[in-house]
Amino acid sequence: MWKETKVVKNVSQYNFDARFGVYATTDRGDKSILHIGDKEIALNKVLSVRSYGDKELVLVRDGSGGYDSMLYTKEGKLLNVVNNTIPSSYNTNLRYLNVFMLGGDDYDGCYNLVDIETGMAIFKEYVHGRELFVFNDMIFSNRDNTIIRYDWDGSIMWQHNYEPDFNVKINLGFVMEGVCGGKLWVKSELDRHEILLAIDVKTSELVKAFSDFDEDTNLPHCNLGRISGVHLNCKNDQILLSASEDHKPYMIILNAKTLEVVEKNERTINFDYLEGEEYGFRISEFYGDYITVKMGTYNSDVCNNSGFAVYNYKTKEVVLAHRLFTPEQSQDGLGISPLSPLHYSPNNSKILVHDRWNTLHIFEDVKE
Repeated sequence: MWKETKVVKNVSQYNFDARFGVYATTDRGDKSILHIGDKEIALNKVLSVRSYGDKELVLVRDGSGGYDSMLYTKEGKLLNVVNNTIPSSYNTNLRYLNVFMLGGDDYDGCYNLVDIETGMAIFKEYVHGRELFVFNDMIFSNRDNTIIRYDWDGSIMWQHNYEPDFNVKINLGFVMEGVCGGKLWVKSELDRHEILLAIDVKTSELVKAFSDFDEDTNLPHCNLGRISGVHLNCKNDQILLSASEDHKPYMIILNAKTLEVVEKNERTINFDYLEGEEYGFRISEFYGDYITVKMGTYNSDVCNNSGFAVYNYKTKEVVLAHRLFTPEQSQDGLGISPLSPLHYSPNNSKILVHDRWNTLHIFEDVKE
């Protein structure tokens, strides 16, 4: 049975890791305490706590305006520190971090990758004006609608400007969703018009575009409505899309290898959230067979997600659901943080939920 077993104040929305139950508290003087294993470690202000493998990666301010990345074992032993790093995107390979230095007349800066485990730089020369992203074991950068894939010696494997592939203006920004099913997934957002690109990682070819207008491109295209959210499930080689058609919300699952639609359902789960009231939810994560969502009823707290649920999309059953705040508390501004991670794994006995008041709620599967 799942129960809330601990409440911790002064935890920012990215300063916890559900896999190992690690978190950092920060006081008003911007001093943090990292709670890891059975240790409490004093640090400068912590900005994020994330994990890969059996290691924890902690990003802290260095005291002079920059950032340091600190690598720990999950028990709290410090393994290495890399200075002058910048925050990583969520789906990237966390072992490889961007380091930054100013350079050039345009002040764009220069980037390189460093292996946090060895402290060694990956490229011999810095890359000007293009932040680097490592997905799986592949290196990319994205700027001005041009994506570059690099080899591990810094040489360019391919470079492609995707503007000519479309009949409308696009804006790929500079981040990417990630790599899944042999495709690089990138989303264009411009004037509320959204297009999802599936790009062959080997050739740079735009394999298919997904949007709500057939005339967007003359290349292979699929109209799945207006796409508002993209969630990669590399464990199952699937993509979960939050989309809407005629103002009706859907959840769409794609096979990332074949790009075929596996299923398309109304965006709802089989759960009575609050005595039959209609509710909406924000999808947080798609991992294995599970989708985690943050929920709120339309007539009281849809702007402040007051509860959460774990949904098995294969069995169509809710594994766990909990209302954290009452409608009255939601009206007063209490709610679950919209952007904080919400991770569930059947192999993990803890779920960590973060609210808007920087409080961390720890739920455990308590055996009775």
